[in-house]
Amino acid sequence: MKRIIAWLGVAMFLPFFLWLALGFTDLVPSMIDIFGVVGLRTPAAFTIAGLLIAAIGFYEELE
Repeated sequence: MKRIIAWLGVAMFLPFFLWLALGFTDLVPSMIDIFGVVGLRTPAAFTIAGLLIAAIGFYEELE
């Protein structure tokens, strides 16, 4: 179950990381063009949530 949660988190943040990288190359419109500077909070929040969910899913306790 933890692995499913981990990969769900990766699936949440990966599209935004790819979009950011491709936005620098002008292959796709940048996030600022789509959301505006103030609207960047929405994809940023979604990305941070995905990173946190992935961290919880990939966490393994040391024994």
